[in-house]
Amino acid sequence: MNTQQRKKLRKIAATLTMLVVVLAPALLHSQLGIGISPILTGSMRPYAQPGDVFITEKVKASSLRVGEIIAVHSASTGVFYSHRIEEISMLGSQYRIVTKGDANPIPEHDPFVVGGNEMVSKSMGRVKFLGFALVWLTSVQGRQASMALIVFANVIALFLFLFKKEKARINKEAIYKALYDERLRQAELAKLEEQNMFQDS
Repeated sequence: MNTQQRKKLRKIAATLTMLVVVLAPALLHSQLGIGISPILTGSMRPYAQPGDVFITEKVKASSLRVGEIIAVHSASTGVFYSHRIEEISMLGSQYRIVTKGDANPIPEHDPFVVGGNEMVSKSMGRVKFLGFALVWLTSVQGRQASMALIVFANVIALFLFLFKKEKARINKEAIYKALYDERLRQAELAKLEEQNMFQDS
């Protein structure tokens, strides 16, 4: 296997790895109901720290029990959070679920209300440090760095595009010049041959 083939294989492997990293979470979530819930604050200390990630699975709300951790949206703010179930009660035909962060002094003000057959993300466990990049990206410094990186990448892409365009133009000019010089050379050779023929005659 030559160097060119090895480079091609490395490029294919890198592309496939990137596709797996990007598509795997979506496939796991759509096919198996498995997802991730990054921990962005210290509300679940000491059990979980900012930068950890909860691995979640979709289960029916009727199967939930007090003490389990669920990932839900706040009814009032729309904020997504993962907290422990403190209380479950019935509100008509629906389940009224009160949650609280382990480090928070009081439960959430607005209980989570859901039908018994509706699916809720329940934590199966946590992975340390996996969500650290997400925590950093949600900070002011992370957002600024991300924006700067995007701008820098766009500038580099623009320079590469202009460089390729200029290189193509130069190459085209060189080809035209070579063709023109060749035509001139052929014309001169033809002229010399004509003069030699004239002298011989």
